[in-house]
Amino acid sequence: MNIKEAVDYLNFWIRKERGAFYTIEESVNIIDIAQNAYFNDIMPKYATSQIVKDTLQPFKETFTFSPTTTTNGRTTINDINYYDLLDCTIQYIQDGRDTFYSIKMANEDELADKLNSQINPPIPTAPVAQMFTTRDANQNVLYQIQLYPRQDIYDGFINYMRRPIKPIYGYTIVGGRNIVYNPTLYNPVTNPGGSRQLEWRNNDITMILLKALLSLGINLSDQEVSQFAELKNQQNYQGINHL
Repeated sequence: MNIKEAVDYLNFWIRKERGAFYTIEESVNIIDIAQNAYFNDIMPKYATSQIVKDTLQPFKETFTFSPTTTTNGRTTINDINYYDLLDCTIQYIQDGRDTFYSIKMANEDELADKLNSQINPPIPTAPVAQMFTTRDANQNVLYQIQLYPRQDIYDGFINYMRRPIKPIYGYTIVGGRNIVYNPTLYNPVTNPGGSRQLEWRNNDITMILLKALLSLGINLSDQEVSQFAELKNQQNYQGINHL
């Protein structure tokens, strides 16, 4: 389901239930709020089943770091949509083969004890880490991971989840009132008038749209959801977009 179809779906039921409509921009904002709410609902269930992992797979990212991208063992995840850390791992050569070590993130009340430990202090092949935040030039929050010992020697990768990116409905107005959808891929430089689609699978997009409608006080029954699908299949429904 593309973003036009999602907006059409939303406004079909809003018009049917309320006799009103939302603009494209308002509809996209409602869908974006709903997708983030849906994401927050299922994120705590990550790794509890394969179906949940598959649902969230589009939002899993890997960030690699090296001695050239760290300063005193601190590296920055340059993603303003960062949501949650899954794993931080360093990689090094030992006995002629690649060796990996999954780093434990220390809480503030644990860090001093770990750094001062005489029995099991952090070492370059078994460091500990702590997370900090900073802000970029646009005041977006960026997350940083500080490795201890503080040395510029680490190679590794960070697996994390990011938030869903807000969709964009690209369109032009023809003849003063007719809206023509632009399905081409949005690019802020080469194609600013294009569209950015929802990243979810179709069955998840349906759940997001139902959540969006519920936030507006519209609760559809299973029969009504099927009714919309039948109307689309019969091609007797023409979505009307409004500015």
